[in-house]
Order: sequence, then C-alpha cells, then structure tokens
Amino acid sequence: MKIIYIKETEKTYSIIEKMLLNLKKFLNIVKVKDNNMYYLPVFKGSKLSEYRIKRLTNKINSLLEIDGTSTVALSEYLNSNQLIKNYLYSKNIDILNGRFLFKCFICEIIEYIFKIKNKAMEFRRSFIAN
Repeated sequence: MKIIYIKETEKTYSIIEKMLLNLKKFLNIVKVKDNNMYYLPVFKGSKLSEYRIKRLTNKINSLLEIDGTSTVALSEYLNSNQLIKNYLYSKNIDILNGRFLFKCFICEIIEYIFKIKNKAMEFRRSFIAN
C-alpha cells in the first residue's frame, strides 16, 4: 500500500523564495518530493478560503490518480482543518491517522535508524496479531 504524506510549506525568509511561493500559491503548484510527500503552497497558521481549498484538493486528487493511490496522511495543521478533510473524503481519498501509520512504517523506521547509525541490520520481521 502506497501512502502519500501531505504537508504545508515551511516558512521561508528569503525574498526570492517568498516570491516563488506566492507564484505557486497563485497557480496552485504542489511540490512533490521523493514521490511520496506533497508540499502544499500553504503556511502553517495561514487562513485558507473555501475556493482555494477546493482547488488544492482537486490538484491533490489529480496527482494521486497519476500515482495510482488513494491513501494519504495529513500533517497536524492540515488534519485540524475540517474543510480540507471533507473535500478529500468527497474525492474518495482515505485519510490515515497516526496509529495506523505507526503500524505501517515501523520496519522502515527501524531500517532508517540503523542506516543513520551505520550499523549492520540483523532483525527479523515478525507480525503480532491482537
């Protein structure tokens, strides 16, 4: 199962980056990183109009159709916005919560930790059913 993580853009202080971000906001350009993370042209704490949210969710939906998935995880800020969630649900996009994500990514998290520490990874994948 492929899961896409959707996050807002980090705040920048460079004038050129601000101008580029304003252009991305106007054109609703969504930045795709590593084919599994989308950055929306939205700052954390900024107010979004219903029209803009609708345009962004349409763009997200078209990108998800290209990737062939319908499962996303939202950042904390985007997850708190009920209007974004409603528009994504109306497009038949599944939004995951943190508990399910932890179960999906536990093996990848452990591999990443071993990779950072440059140690050989010797563990077995075992699945425990409740």
